[in-house]
Amino acid sequence: MHTIKLGNMANSERERTADWFRRFAHAEGAESPRYRDWALGIADDDELLALVEKLPLSKRQPVLVLTCARVAGVPLRPFETARGDFFALWPAIAKLARTRSTQTNDPRRCTPILVALDRISGPIALVEVGASAGLTLFPDRYTYIWNAPGRSVTSHPVDGPSTVSLVADIEGWGANPPRRPNIVHREGIDLTPLDVTNSADRDWLEALVWPEQAERLALVRAAAGIVATSPAMLTAGDAVVEIRAAVARARKAAPTATIVVSSPAVLVYLDPAEREKFATYCARAKVRWISLDGRRVVPRIGDAADERGIDGDFLLSLDSIPIASIDPLGRHVTVYGSSGLSPGDVDVIEFERENWGPTQSKESLVRKVWNLPLVRYYQRLYGIMESTAARRYDPILVRSFAETSKL
Repeated sequence: MHTIKLGNMANSERERTADWFRRFAHAEGAESPRYRDWALGIADDDELLALVEKLPLSKRQPVLVLTCARVAGVPLRPFETARGDFFALWPAIAKLARTRSTQTNDPRRCTPILVALDRISGPIALVEVGASAGLTLFPDRYTYIWNAPGRSVTSHPVDGPSTVSLVADIEGWGANPPRRPNIVHREGIDLTPLDVTNSADRDWLEALVWPEQAERLALVRAAAGIVATSPAMLTAGDAVVEIRAAVARARKAAPTATIVVSSPAVLVYLDPAEREKFATYCARAKVRWISLDGRRVVPRIGDAADERGIDGDFLLSLDSIPIASIDPLGRHVTVYGSSGLSPGDVDVIEFERENWGPTQSKESLVRKVWNLPLVRYYQRLYGIMESTAARRYDPILVRSFAETSKL
């Protein structure tokens, strides 16, 4: 591609904007070849960067600019041939960017949310910040299919399979399916909530799904259809300002419920002081707080993950305690329980529970799942079962294994 240069590229603000687009292209943008190409093209184009710089800083987010370009009519073709369309349609792109925001609302994030809700008992009043269209306020309405090593965990709503099936790879999960939460009250907070019953808002919600992600788009459409039948209350406003009033409304609406505040991948958009203010409120307000965020977004959570030996750039935490490393969109979850077993050790135990004792097909199954010869598998299993952590995890299973081993 021919790189357009205007004047002195020592302009630090322009360099920062260009770097923002490059970092996007090599990180999140790697999931969309078209967006990656567009982001790199803009990063190397002084004329377009000059236009982007005229937007408020919060409106220069690469994914927002690229989504607005799509909605404004820039065709999905290589940047080299679409560059002229960016200029021709820039007034419409800029207008959209000033009035819209990145409100990615991926129902797949309900998988880690459900992992956390499994640890909370009783009826639940769910309050979500950064709720967008409220698709993640309905974790009880979706079907979950979790693929663990050598087994599958499936959970349906109480009234049967959902039109939304959320598939994820999970490590460290126990024997039982997740408990279905009894959600008796829901409210979402967003600067500009999206109404799934409004065609323009629904179009914007769908446009936020990247060009090549047809499966994700189908999930968003199906989840929006579920939400549209009984929309949750959505409040327009700043998370830190509105959270107290929302919690008060939840307590009034469901006085016997446990108040759960959820912040799925939203705190990164607050400045550090506001993040700390929000986290401090959740700690003092007698609510349960579920957070899905980057490892260092809330420093105390990242530090706790370091201490527990939890890897990963994105964490699920409950009440500031990290309980899983996750994919930002909920496609993969590695759960860390309180027994002291590693997620891999839990998976070995649960594999053995499902495939108890010697069977004709076990050797081939062990090789397929664990890539181990049967002798090595049993050496590992014996080592796990003899640990104090295994006895904490499931004393009855450990005792049964010990008795069987003596035979």
